[in-house]
Amino acid sequence: MKRLFLIIPISFCLALPACKKAAGPANLKSVQPNNNLDSTVLMTATINGQSWRAYSAFGYYVLNSGNDTGTKNLLITATQNNTNPATTITFNIYNYTGPSTYQIDPPVNTAAYYVGNLRHFGNSGHITISSDSAYALKGNFSFIAGTDTITSGVFNVALP
Repeated sequence: MKRLFLIIPISFCLALPACKKAAGPANLKSVQPNNNLDSTVLMTATINGQSWRAYSAFGYYVLNSGNDTGTKNLLITATQNNTNPATTITFNIYNYTGPSTYQIDPPVNTAAYYVGNLRHFGNSGHITISSDSAYALKGNFSFIAGTDTITSGVFNVALP
């Protein structure tokens, strides 16, 4: 019985350091200004002849409901919130396979331009992913959404 009182505290002292939590955030680098990796996280375009620029642009992978299919979709969204109302451009690329040109062909590949809560769906155009590096997705785009013409679009978003 006396051994048990000796073994339990020693076991506890040996096991305690194994419970230590890793310090700090994940050591993966992200795309954000001034991190010496990429300082141009943004999306720009010309909309109906007017310059448009968003400083917050994000990319997301969206898995199909049957996650075992291996199919992943790419969602890119950027918002210019210094205007009233805020404006947003979104892309959804079905079965994203890497750098390529994806034609806007709803409902497969879609583009949308939002002015406040009013949504304008793109019915023709393209999204070209030119670079899928370790840190960012870069590309260009143009599309027509109803009466709105979006041209000369360029984006650089953090890799999801």
